Amino acid sequence: LDLKEYGFTLLEDKKVEEYKLMLQYLRDSTVPYFLCDQYQNDKFYYIMLVFGLKHSKNLFYRKEDGKSFFFEKTTEDIHFEPLAFNEDFLTCIVFNEDFPNYEKVLPPEEYKKLE
Repeated sequence: LDLKEYGFTLLEDKKVEEYKLMLQYLRDSTVPYFLCDQYQNDKFYYIMLVFGLKHSKNLFYRKEDGKSFFFEKTTEDIHFEPLAFNEDFLTCIVFNEDFPNYEKVLPPEEYKKLE
């Protein structure tokens, strides 16, 4: 992809102008998505793709067997937006509207910590 064709120079003094241009391209689907966050550990590569301005999807790639997992929410209907990811844990934003769904997956003592 040649960014110059779309009006991008990536020069520091054009940063604000090009940011606004990217927002417009996302709104009108000239650019279908952007790569928002990426993490990895020994087992997985992870990336968040944002479609438009608000619609995000998660992609995990398991290194061991090459299997990919692509989803917007978990099977428990929980939004998934990681903030930190390492060998031992994954930390996510907890949205208020998802609280009832966490009760399905957390032990009672952990669920109480959300209240």
